[in-house]
Amino acid sequence: MSYFLAFCLALCWGTAFLASKNMVEALPPYWSTFFRVAAGLAFFLVLYGVQRKSLKINPRELWRPWVIGFLLILFPFAAISWGQRFVAPTIGGIFNGTVPIWSFIAGAIILKGQDRFTWRRAIGVTIGMIGLLIIVWPSLTLGSDRMALYGCFAFLLMAWSYSLGNVLTKLIMVDNTSVTHEANTFHQYLFSAIVLVIVAALAEPFPPASAFSLKVVLSILSAGIFSSAVAFLLMVALIKRWGATRMASVTYFTPVVAMASDIIARGRMPSGMELVGLMIIFVSLFLIQKPVDAK
Repeated sequence: MSYFLAFCLALCWGTAFLASKNMVEALPPYWSTFFRVAAGLAFFLVLYGVQRKSLKINPRELWRPWVIGFLLILFPFAAISWGQRFVAPTIGGIFNGTVPIWSFIAGAIILKGQDRFTWRRAIGVTIGMIGLLIIVWPSLTLGSDRMALYGCFAFLLMAWSYSLGNVLTKLIMVDNTSVTHEANTFHQYLFSAIVLVIVAALAEPFPPASAFSLKVVLSILSAGIFSSAVAFLLMVALIKRWGATRMASVTYFTPVVAMASDIIARGRMPSGMELVGLMIIFVSLFLIQKPVDAK
């Protein structure tokens, strides 16, 4: 059962980039992000309403879900929508696959003493950076791909945000029991939705009704419910079964799923540079995640 949940989670995360690509081809990026978050918020409202879960929270504790919501929902989702306009879903999936690398770096710095920074892991981080450089190299050397370079940078910011959010979740949420799991999730989405609708209204015109084709609506539902809300529930279930470290290994399959969905839905084959960079990143992840012998 655990492996089936892991497979479903990989599908959820990996297909998010194809759905985002479909959305931003018809909608402005910030409105696209808002509709994705709104779909997730509606899902949790219905789910917790049926379950009659309490969503109350002490106003003095609101900063906790707000910080995590910004790092794990608002900012990375917006970065995906902005960057996905200029690159293929495969690229987004590859950058998402580097989150464990950045999470390790952030954890080694912030959660001191809980994850040792060894020479082997330092080499792993360096190799991972080389893999990313290989992937973005065509954008660095070809002027026609300049916007693709900006798209890659947006995905790099996405990965940094996810990694910092993962680390801070332990500090300000997991180690604190003053906020229930359900209230935490709900207020993360509510905060993100409110901020996004304000930003989108100020920065972009509201998309016309004609922009909401069946393809776009299905992509919004897929990204907001399947790839976000349902993925979150699957992640929690796997953490309970496997623990956070083993659960994070599902991230390694995100680039593969994103690449497969790109091939099936859009007929785009990955370039040689992308495949080489991805393989190098897998080597980096192996070196970083391999347990360190206790001394």
